[in-house]
Amino acid sequence: MLLSSWPQGLEERVSERQIEMFWRCSSCKHRNLGRHQTCQSCGNAKDGSEQYEMPENPEAAATVTDEALLRMATAGPNWRCAWCDSDQRAYDGKCKSCGASLPAGKALPPPAPPPPPGSTALGCLIMLIVGGVVSVCSVGVVRNVREAEEAASLRTVYELQSVSLRVEAVSWEHTVMVERYQSLAQEGFAEQRPAGAFDVRAMGKRHHHHEKVQDGYETVYFTEKVRDGYDTEKYTARESCGEDCTTTPRRCRQKCTSNNNGFATCKEECSGGDRRCSTRYCTVKKTRQVPRYVNVKRSRREPRYRQESRTAEWYSWKVWDWRLDRRVKAEGIATGELRWPTEGEVALGRKLGAGEKERKSTQARYSVFFAGDRGQTVTYEPRTESEFLRFPLGTTHTLRLEQGRPVAPAP
Repeated sequence: MLLSSWPQGLEERVSERQIEMFWRCSSCKHRNLGRHQTCQSCGNAKDGSEQYEMPENPEAAATVTDEALLRMATAGPNWRCAWCDSDQRAYDGKCKSCGASLPAGKALPPPAPPPPPGSTALGCLIMLIVGGVVSVCSVGVVRNVREAEEAASLRTVYELQSVSLRVEAVSWEHTVMVERYQSLAQEGFAEQRPAGAFDVRAMGKRHHHHEKVQDGYETVYFTEKVRDGYDTEKYTARESCGEDCTTTPRRCRQKCTSNNNGFATCKEECSGGDRRCSTRYCTVKKTRQVPRYVNVKRSRREPRYRQESRTAEWYSWKVWDWRLDRRVKAEGIATGELRWPTEGEVALGRKLGAGEKERKSTQARYSVFFAGDRGQTVTYEPRTESEFLRFPLGTTHTLRLEQGRPVAPAP
């Protein structure tokens, strides 16, 4: 016999087996076994239109055990003759119908060229389903639409935060700060005197700090908990007292897949059969010894302190250092040219004493007052002189606002 029945009722089954499929002749409708390459009724060769069919009940199908049939089943998929379109075994070197040789290999079709830029929307596939039209578009179209919506949203937000205003007034202030290096009189304790101090003079004792000084002892009363034996306490507890186990039912079924050569490979897939256990808990009565406490009044002696004033020598001295001597301002509003205080107004280095010298630093402050047709007013402070000069009186500018405050005018 070429075939044997699949064993039933065995405790252990093989995990994989081969079964034979069928194909129906398109000429005479005869049902042929998968082993045959020609119809057993009319003699026509099996062609590409005649598909292999699985048995009605694959699990009950006989297992292929014959060596010749097993060689057919495991050889691999059939190949199709390019001349007569008949199916041939994987190990056949030439077509048994017309004698054509086994092709060296079929060339794969060339890959489709990539779509040109910007043609994503044209690549939508229109499918007609039951009289309705369904458009299936690429993800790129959705992304392009989303980016356009985000750009429009950002543009709308920017427009809402921008306003066109007119320059109503301006003001400016230029300040020159002059510091003088001079002899300064200072006072303090010895630890406050700088290293370069001179003409140091002691000026007597002064309060320096307070110090804690022990001033005897005092009795402090308190209550303390003291252990006074044990009490027996009864209680219940849950303890592990074994396991509760269950086994899930084991279920097996066969899954058969066509080998594309008249045979199919059937594999058994099983699930279940797992043993699951959980800890069982029981309620147990127990006793334990619990410490008993009583309150006991106690006392202790603690040191008492008082605050005493401590004095130290107070000194006067002189030291050379820089100190702000004067500020010279030049300011203006509305129209007028910007200017800084003149050298004559600053008078740097004049009327200096022996060893004295001066240095200067500058500070500028600018303000531009804007007004709109709807009555809104905004004040903007340029950071530099060149930026300030961009806003003559009466000119109109677009300002970007953030929480009602100007961030920066448009260039």
